[in-house]
Amino acid sequence: MRSIALALTVLLTAYEPALAQTGAPSAEARRANQHYANGWTFIRAESWNEAVREFEQAINTEPKFALAYYSLGRAYMGQRDFPRAIAAYQKCRALFVNDGSDQFTGQRDIRQRLTDRIAEYQMALDQARARSNATASQSQALYVRNLQMAITRLEQARDRSNSFTVDITVPYFVPMALGAAHFRSSHFAEAEREYKEAIASNPASGETHNNLAVLYLTTGRYDAAENEVKAAEKVGFRVNENLKSDIRAAKRAGDRSR
Repeated sequence: MRSIALALTVLLTAYEPALAQTGAPSAEARRANQHYANGWTFIRAESWNEAVREFEQAINTEPKFALAYYSLGRAYMGQRDFPRAIAAYQKCRALFVNDGSDQFTGQRDIRQRLTDRIAEYQMALDQARARSNATASQSQALYVRNLQMAITRLEQARDRSNSFTVDITVPYFVPMALGAAHFRSSHFAEAEREYKEAIASNPASGETHNNLAVLYLTTGRYDAAENEVKAAEKVGFRVNENLKSDIRAAKRAGDRSR
């Protein structure tokens, strides 16, 4: 499980006096967030080309907008352009991992960076809630909670007076999505690695357990597939009955062939 220390490296020539605890997002962050929101509007309409265009504009406006790369990957998945989806998800993860290596000229600069990141997470949270309803899935609820916790950690870091350390794991949904893109590309070893990383980051992700069960079924590991189904159901994920019956049938067929 990867962690980053966000906004740690500070180059100060003198101590800056007390600063406002909160602030408004930068103009660039606001423009990027608008493109991000537009992109998710197009994703909900399954207008994949338009979604790609909006997320690319968000990235052009704010090149370190990690969640825009994640969303760009989602749009590429909709287009069934799996190589580009993989590249977008990998860039998203790299931004999370490397975010703590930036240098800033002072406390005000750091607070602005954290404020912009909070605004980006809040926009992602708003878009997630827009996709939810009274019967929201376990996966969607878990995604929302993950975003909420990230916002809280960023706010706590920003509001501390003399320390800006915030440890943030790469969100579990990034390797989970990367695993799905690899699976659709028949990169089964890579997909398994990413799914396991997602589970290590968040064992409560029933969707990841479910996806790993599908991978194990595909690669002929039926006992492992059944174990992942049980793990998914244990955390409240509703596993498709067809998947469970396919695993049982494949296992029986395998037993008869021995």
